[in-house]
Amino acid sequence: MFKNEYQGGAFVEIFSAQGKNPGAKWKILGSPSVIWKEFDKEVKSFVFVLEGSSQTNKIQLPKENKQILGLIQRFLVLQIYIPLGQDFSTELLHTEVFSSLCLLVVGLQPNGKAGINSTHEWTTAFLGE
Repeated sequence: MFKNEYQGGAFVEIFSAQGKNPGAKWKILGSPSVIWKEFDKEVKSFVFVLEGSSQTNKIQLPKENKQILGLIQRFLVLQIYIPLGQDFSTELLHTEVFSSLCLLVVGLQPNGKAGINSTHEWTTAFLGE
């Protein structure tokens, strides 16, 4: 997807709610009534809102499972707002240049427990007090 794009700058934006049809390259799973784009006054930008369960309402990038993003950046930064008491999860499948595979799963439960699980280690963190 980004394999042939210029990536020599400070960053490459791969996921944004800006533009006329920002979700055209993504696979959106869930009812259109619980996934939408809106303008957030606090952020001063358009954001995606996913309501309901993170098990049924998802956004996947790239759209097709057989596609790859082809990113060569050193860092991946995610800016995500999770309302208090809501569950959240994300999965990142990372393949290195030499084709070694690493799966990173990050989850947040309504009880305030956060978990980070990868193919190399398991870490649990407690948020709050």
